[in-house]
Amino acid sequence: MAQIDRWLKDVGLGQYADLFAAHDIDVDIVADLTEADLAGLGMSLGHRKKLLKAIAAHEALPAAVTAAPGDDA
Repeated sequence: MAQIDRWLKDVGLGQYADLFAAHDIDVDIVADLTEADLAGLGMSLGHRKKLLKAIAAHEALPAAVTAAPGDDA
């Protein structure tokens, strides 16, 4: 879960790290999240859109999330 925590912080949504952990959202499923999923978690519309854009910007999201700081993933 540390990778998701770091990635959420990097995209400015670190406040959701505990929420993702509580719902077992890890690198294997984060790219599959939908706006409805995020709404169900209680995320605001703006934060849902921001997160979905961040996911779309990283087609190889698990690689981007799991890369060590400073790596060019």
